Amino acid sequence: MYRHTSEPHFHRDDVDAEPVEAAVPARSGSPAGRPGRASFEELVPALDDEAAALRRQLALWLEELPLDADSGYDVTLAAYEALANVVAHAYPGGPGWIRLYAEWSGDVVTVVVSDTGCGVPEEPRRASGASTSGGRGLLLIDKVTDQLQVETGKDGTRVTMIWRPAALRHAPAPREE
Repeated sequence: MYRHTSEPHFHRDDVDAEPVEAAVPARSGSPAGRPGRASFEELVPALDDEAAALRRQLALWLEELPLDADSGYDVTLAAYEALANVVAHAYPGGPGWIRLYAEWSGDVVTVVVSDTGCGVPEEPRRASGASTSGGRGLLLIDKVTDQLQVETGKDGTRVTMIWRPAALRHAPAPREE
């Protein structure tokens, strides 16, 4: 079961402090001259198949934008890594939710993945001598974004990823309604 809103109820106090707030103006609507949405929001259970479905939905939404393939791939890759981190780490031993918010505003694509889970520890915890492939997700996200902000604490984690693809610098901005 999940909630979908075609036009999200995105509150200004949900937006991070500078410089992210300046990059995510509170406006929505259809991109001028293009079918599609300037933003969308989904809330789904923190499960593998739900995260994969969100990745596919994000990829379809990105196809509506005048992005080059590499930029679209970077956005999808980073967002899915953040979604997978929620599934793997946010709710040990219990159910939980993932929120994905994506917005195109001017020359900026912003994706926010958030949860209300246990937060990210300051130092990755590993059993002594145990090999693990964990701990590289945020490094990967940082490599493929123009800006990354991670806020975490006992009330959850919020990963804000921002891209300024060259193709969007010449594209029409979304209309204000």
